[in-house]
Amino acid sequence: MVAASRAKASDRAALLKKLFPIIKKHYKVQIPKGGKPVLETMLYAICLEDSTVEEADLSFKNLFAEFPDLNEVRVSTVGEVERAFIGQSSSEWRAFRVISVLKFVFDKSYAFEFESLRKKTLDLATKQLAKIKDLSPFVRDYTLHEVTGAHLIPIDPASARLLVWLGMALPNQTQEQIGEMMKGAVRKADVEGFVFTLRCLAADQKRNPAFDYTKYVVPEAGYDTDTAIDRLLDLIKNGPEKPSKPSAAAKKPVAKNDAKEPVAKGKVAAKPLKKEPAKAVAEKKPAPAKKPVKKGR
Repeated sequence: MVAASRAKASDRAALLKKLFPIIKKHYKVQIPKGGKPVLETMLYAICLEDSTVEEADLSFKNLFAEFPDLNEVRVSTVGEVERAFIGQSSSEWRAFRVISVLKFVFDKSYAFEFESLRKKTLDLATKQLAKIKDLSPFVRDYTLHEVTGAHLIPIDPASARLLVWLGMALPNQTQEQIGEMMKGAVRKADVEGFVFTLRCLAADQKRNPAFDYTKYVVPEAGYDTDTAIDRLLDLIKNGPEKPSKPSAAAKKPVAKNDAKEPVAKGKVAAKPLKKEPAKAVAEKKPAPAKKPVKKGR
């Protein structure tokens, strides 16, 4: 058996050959058209992260339909831009990133074009994108791969969790580390096929809860790659198993008003006293005593 900590590039490549036919049998793999301008490529990557291609296409279309131009997006609030991402996870964070990217590009050239990135080497282009605050590793690597053609594998959090579950990565590895490691198993020409085939399963909201390693106990050495296909077939047929450990969100604090004091052993909890209606209480009050009337002399 090969655990994730001992898996080699050849083990990962062999698993992918078995894995992809199964995914393609149950999902329709869509690869979006490339050739977008650099700035639009970055905006599309924001739409795509942790989402299906259909969701990303819709949000990208909404972004340009909701606003007359990109400058209007730049000067809008996060709440206003968030409307373009209705139905997607982390819609507020996506809107914030879109505004951040547009502000950076506009402040740099007073225009909404970033084609100069194509002329830079991979090292210089990477340094340029590093200047944009809050740019995720996935958006950065996706843009660099599309624009420079470099052998980079953009990994978003959803894909990283799936690769851990398949035994190809470990939970303590970053997205960049996983992407770098997978380069040994994925050829440069196959990057798009790998990214978008994997995405079908990683973004499937019915099945991807199984990949959440904050809710399931992960073996110390990582999942076994030899059992990955059997586990996947079972997941497709039966869905995720019940979490093996409770999530932090499931542990809700008891409200103060509902809190009950523990009863000591051997003692019976006292029954709460019934409060009588105010009217009844008033009726039980004794009438005030009458003062004696003094007779006149």
